[in-house]
Amino acid sequence: MTDGTPTEPDLRDFLEAAGRSLADAQGALVGDVLPVPPAVGISEAELEVKAAMGQGTGGTLSIQPLSATDLRSGGISPGLVSTVRVRFVATAGELGAAATAPQRSATEVADSVRQREDVVALKNILGEIEVEPVYVAERQRWLVTARDPEGRVVREVVVADRPVEG
Repeated sequence: MTDGTPTEPDLRDFLEAAGRSLADAQGALVGDVLPVPPAVGISEAELEVKAAMGQGTGGTLSIQPLSATDLRSGGISPGLVSTVRVRFVATAGELGAAATAPQRSATEVADSVRQREDVVALKNILGEIEVEPVYVAERQRWLVTARDPEGRVVREVVVADRPVEG
């Protein structure tokens, strides 16, 4: 702008910048040294930002990230603060051609984790537990995340992809 006021990024620009940052971080982790597909370096990541949202030029949604200092200062009404959560997940196409189909279904894996003694105990304490299995083809394993009713991760386990023998 000509008056020297910084412009607020629109939500699309913000998300694109976050995605580029994640890709850059992934490249720094994996580098050119390891013979590992880049998508395996970070297969899943979450970003949570406290922000003030508004309507930008042309009707776009603008975002102004807030720092912890901004929030503690008391100058911002809590009712005006939004939480933006973005989850980046590598898809099967990004993970490479060596991917194999799982032998077990996601439902079967989720049910087996729900029956684990530790998960049953957490359910008794916290209430309903959401179980989300994600198949990792390169390892022929399931990464299973259990969350409490507030969305917090309360357990994460790796489960082999082999049929349960009865």
